[in-house]
Amino acid sequence: MTVFEAATIALVVVLAGAATAAIYLGMLNWMGGFYVVRCAACHHLTSSSVNQAPASCPHCRHPALLHPMYAARHHGDPSRVRVVGDRLRY
Repeated sequence: MTVFEAATIALVVVLAGAATAAIYLGMLNWMGGFYVVRCAACHHLTSSSVNQAPASCPHCRHPALLHPMYAARHHGDPSRVRVVGDRLRY
């Protein structure tokens, strides 16, 4: 029973930390210090300090770190990891 209690406490701590981080990022967005924007190269969502699309994002620069299985299958052609045709629809 103590393993389940420890796992529950760890889960509560992780969720509380994630919620607190989300609240602070939202407050930074209100103040103009943090924005969630689309990358100009691959259209992935990324963070930025200005309200403009960056030229590249971590998904573009480091595809093997963020999508290791996909990059391993397509290791010969690094441009195939990009997701350019993904348009944002409201």
